[in-house]
Amino acid sequence: MSKRIGWKSLLNTANEDVAKWKYSIKITDEEEKGFYKCLILKGEEVVETYAENYYESELTDLINEVWHYIATSKHLHRQ
Repeated sequence: MSKRIGWKSLLNTANEDVAKWKYSIKITDEEEKGFYKCLILKGEEVVETYAENYYESELTDLINEVWHYIATSKHLHRQ
């Protein structure tokens, strides 16, 4: 499995899980320069920029990290 398919599949799984709290994780390509940004959304609203300037090869670890962060962050669940 390619890294692109791997992180996108993981992102879909993470988003299915965090949807129970009405959150989603969005990965965006920074101006198509090969750097990625990770946003946490509640509905359509960005509530936090979780990380910036990541390479595609780092996205799997980043998605796991932000998924855990959302699941365990009490301050997010109070919003």
